[in-house]
Amino acid sequence: MLAQIEERKTELELLGIVIADDQERERIWLRELLAKHFCNRAPIYEAEDGQKALELVRAHKPPVVFLDIEMPVLSGIKSAESILNELPQTGVIILSNHSDEIFVRKLWKLVPPDGAFGYVLKDSTDQQVIDAAKAVIGGDCWIHPRIQRIVRRTESGATGLTDAEFEVLVCIAIGFTDKAIARRLYITEKAVQARLKCLYSKLGIPIKGASEEDEYNHRCRALNLSFRRGLINRAELADWEEQVW
Repeated sequence: MLAQIEERKTELELLGIVIADDQERERIWLRELLAKHFCNRAPIYEAEDGQKALELVRAHKPPVVFLDIEMPVLSGIKSAESILNELPQTGVIILSNHSDEIFVRKLWKLVPPDGAFGYVLKDSTDQQVIDAAKAVIGGDCWIHPRIQRIVRRTESGATGLTDAEFEVLVCIAIGFTDKAIARRLYITEKAVQARLKCLYSKLGIPIKGASEEDEYNHRCRALNLSFRRGLINRAELADWEEQVW
């Protein structure tokens, strides 16, 4: 492992590193932090959006790239998807203000089993950022402790949503009726209702007739809890609506 890290450090000094964030102060902080600890001889390329980051990675093929999760033109998630597909040897570190479950869910689908990957929250300590960088440079993964807890929850059969349950959650968030959901997902209305029942159960919403909490509208309650848990958010809903309409 030590030899692998040294080899990647040499590669880093030759090829450089890409950092992408639409906030200049964040790029300055990250650039200075990396230069101080182990990257002072490496060229650092900066991007203000995900598309520019993708172009820089294609041009310079750096061993590691830092991506903010929300950027204009192309999001960090979409940029990471292209990078992991086109240049799987490039380690990707997501640097984000968000620990929303929706982001974790999407990113986990992109990461190859043997890929070098990091997820760092922006309220992390400087040492945590450096630890993440060293891990990814060495071909390993580093996930912030709060994100690890979310990953464990999403992988739990008792609380984690299946893709089918997540699809109906998105559909009711957009405002579709059972009939419209069935038509778009190519399933029966009975299947839609079965998925919703599972969704309500995992969100801890009593099934009708189980308690006095029947005064709740189940759909509205599910959306309220999903927003609070980070299963959905406004930015993602806007993207989904664009695809639908």
